Amino acid sequence: MRKSGLVAVLVAFGVALFPALAWADATYHTTRISLSSSSGGYGVVVNAHANGPVVYAHEQYQLRGATPGVSYQVTLHIYAFNTTCAGNPDANIDSAVLTTNAAGNANGDHFFVPADAAGLAGSSGVIWTMTPSDGGPVFTSGCEVVTLD
Repeated sequence: MRKSGLVAVLVAFGVALFPALAWADATYHTTRISLSSSSGGYGVVVNAHANGPVVYAHEQYQLRGATPGVSYQVTLHIYAFNTTCAGNPDANIDSAVLTTNAAGNANGDHFFVPADAAGLAGSSGVIWTMTPSDGGPVFTSGCEVVTLD
């Protein structure tokens, strides 16, 4: 009985020491965002916010059925505190370059640090694009509302 009590105290103490290691963002939940193109094929952005001291957000990118052997620049078009994405974006942030394989598929990701989100607490509109190096059709999302805390 004493041994299990000691283990419980040690576990509780360990949890108290490391409360911020793996908590997800309570304000903005992981979102899967579809991208479309006039050429067919499709793209996806998985936007996950950890709000950690090292990783603020982790985005994963995927293209399927795009032009084979082409590089695509992933760009976030940020409409600060504008949830309708009306007008011109306040910032355009390049995050990753994906290169499609022979089947026209590609994967990639990007990690954002807390400094990347400085001054953006609140809700803003974001449009993701994947622009091909060959000048072909761009993959684009709709206006997504992202809330940062």
